[in-house]
Amino acid sequence: MNNSKLVWSDTDGDLRKSKKVDIENNVDESSLQLKIRRLTSGKGRTIIEISDLPNNKSWCKKFAKEIKKNLGVGGAYKNNIIEFHGEKLDQIISILSDKGIKYKKIGG
Repeated sequence: MNNSKLVWSDTDGDLRKSKKVDIENNVDESSLQLKIRRLTSGKGRTIIEISDLPNNKSWCKKFAKEIKKNLGVGGAYKNNIIEFHGEKLDQIISILSDKGIKYKKIGG
């Protein structure tokens, strides 16, 4: 039997599942300029959308999770945009200001 492709190891476990090492590119939060806009649907549901995020998926997911946890709201990171559910624009702006992240409100 040709054992050219090892699939199990006692120390590492299942080797078929790729364990990609995510190299954390440190994001300089003071140099960011995020865009924030408030969206509403027909029934009055509000979504706060943050765009112009850095090109670091792990940082964006961690950032979205941190804000969602602080505010106690739902949301998602998708298509390089973070969405938060609820009328929490002022709280999100204060969190960004506390972290030293610049922002620009766009839209109405």
